[in-house]
Amino acid sequence: MALPLQIARWSLVQNSQSKSVYTGHLAGIAAGTVATLLITIVCYWPSLSGPFLFDDIPNLELLGDRGELNSTYKYLEFITSAQSGPLGRPLSLASFTLDGQTWPTDPRPFRITNLVLHLVNGLLVFFLVRLLLLTVYQREKAEKLALLCAALWLLHPLLVSTTAYVIQRMTQLSCLFTLAGLICYMHARKQLPERPRRGWVWIIAGMGSCGALAVLSKENGILLPLYALLIEFTVLRTMQLSRRHTKALLAALCAPLLALAAYLTLNWESTVSGFEFRSFTLSERLWTQAAVLVDYLRQTVAPQLSGLGIIHDDYPVSAGLFSPVTLLSITVIAALLFAAMRLRKRYPFISLGILWFFAGHSLEAGPIPLELYFEHRNYLPLLGPLIAIVSLLPLLNQQLRRGLSLLLFLFIAMESFLTWQAAIPWGNENLLMQTALAEHPDSLRAQQHQANRHILSGQYAQALAIQDSVAAKFPEHASSRMSILNLRCILGVLSTEEIGTTTRFLEQSRYDLQIIGFLAPLVSNAAANTCGAFGFNEVQAVFDALLRNPVMSRNVVLRGATLYHKGIAYERSGDLDEALEQLNLSYAAKPEIDIRLLQIVWLLDSGKANEARHYLNLARRHAQERFIVGGVREQDLNTLQQRIDQATGAGH
Repeated sequence: MALPLQIARWSLVQNSQSKSVYTGHLAGIAAGTVATLLITIVCYWPSLSGPFLFDDIPNLELLGDRGELNSTYKYLEFITSAQSGPLGRPLSLASFTLDGQTWPTDPRPFRITNLVLHLVNGLLVFFLVRLLLLTVYQREKAEKLALLCAALWLLHPLLVSTTAYVIQRMTQLSCLFTLAGLICYMHARKQLPERPRRGWVWIIAGMGSCGALAVLSKENGILLPLYALLIEFTVLRTMQLSRRHTKALLAALCAPLLALAAYLTLNWESTVSGFEFRSFTLSERLWTQAAVLVDYLRQTVAPQLSGLGIIHDDYPVSAGLFSPVTLLSITVIAALLFAAMRLRKRYPFISLGILWFFAGHSLEAGPIPLELYFEHRNYLPLLGPLIAIVSLLPLLNQQLRRGLSLLLFLFIAMESFLTWQAAIPWGNENLLMQTALAEHPDSLRAQQHQANRHILSGQYAQALAIQDSVAAKFPEHASSRMSILNLRCILGVLSTEEIGTTTRFLEQSRYDLQIIGFLAPLVSNAAANTCGAFGFNEVQAVFDALLRNPVMSRNVVLRGATLYHKGIAYERSGDLDEALEQLNLSYAAKPEIDIRLLQIVWLLDSGKANEARHYLNLARRHAQERFIVGGVREQDLNTLQQRIDQATGAGH
């Protein structure tokens, strides 16, 4: 009996020591996690004092469009107001209401929330990578490598523009729910072989709901099942399932991707037509994206401070396949994909990392007419290369591992410094744009922003000098010519000949997104009689030139806005009938209830209450067809109804 007792005592001692060792390991993981989160906060702290920038303003100013969000209808109208994608990203917009419910508002709470989301995403990266590595490694090793991967991801400077740019919360939330969905998937796959019912609950309820939330945050969320398929194809390929469950699983994962393919196919014509409003063609975009993806990869392993930021509209467009940069980039991509397929069985994490990166970019680097280069597109795809890098560590011998560990420590230190440096300009708009101008001297967007800041401060001569320079560098750019028209009018140096030259130019120029912003100033200058050469007739000539432009006239947003401001110009010049007709045309191009409300106000102010009643009926019909709009505008419609009744005596 003595021997069994000794064995039992030895076993208890071993278990106790094992628990003690693991407890110490957990304490180390917890300390490392807290340290990583604190360093991340310190690195991003300078960015928290920054203002709203660029796309923040048009998306968030609707918070105060009609006062504070003090009713359910106003809240619903705001969260369904985005024009960024086919689904409108309502969940992301709803999250902004937690930080502010009016406009203008303090940007600091918005920026703090973005930083918190980045930290939460870092924790989710740790848990997901841990689950992936547990398929091969013991718990302690898996958790150490997962923490390293999360630290590399959290502190990477390539992600600064996602976290510090308020509107990119859409990307952050989509990433959050995608990571959560993949964690649900990993739990499901663990359950499926022996507890299939529980496994399918994790897939349908957990992964399915996370996928829906990811898509409602940003359309990239549709890639969640693609990430799951890649995990299945690489890391989980040895975890066998019954044929029935395998078929069901593949069907569940492929269905959303087939729906995406069907949507893109059915809308292919409208997708291709979107390139009419870009300075590059579909083929040029696809060739250029090869160079862009390789550049992202270079930034992943060799990050640099120069070039980080919000301005990338000067990225060179590829001339075609045989352009040296494009050909080299395609060769690199093909080699990486070939390696991923060959290494799938022997080195599944390296294979997963490579495929993950390209899958993550598959939507925004594809045929959709988006801008060419944005760092925030790497927010989730960046995780792939980092998984591949950390998975290499256990493959090295002990001596090499020690040397690489030191290099990784130095790399994280460099990352942290670069991230801190990159975050500083985000806290100071002047510094951000000065940096952008220095690093991107050929950027149209950076120079236009500088000109607009001069305009806001009343420095019209300086703004005109910049816009003249822009017009010389970008001879096909329309909004710079319109800005020059306004500025020369304000400075009193606008000639009739220059108006005619600009009008003829606008008939053939390229579309650009900033044109709409210059329509109202043109009307204001004419109404204020700022310069004798530019009156309402000249305003109408400029607007008619835009409408005759074969490309611009096909853009419903620009056409609707131009017709709307034509109507305002006619009303201010005293031609109410023509003003009403132009607003009717604007409504036909892009139906908005505000157009009808403005027509009613004009008619009431002109003493034409019976005609105002007709437009009120049209406005009510618009509201009835759009439930949310109707609820928000019910009070406005009732107020106008009372004014009409009082004017016609119908209420007595």
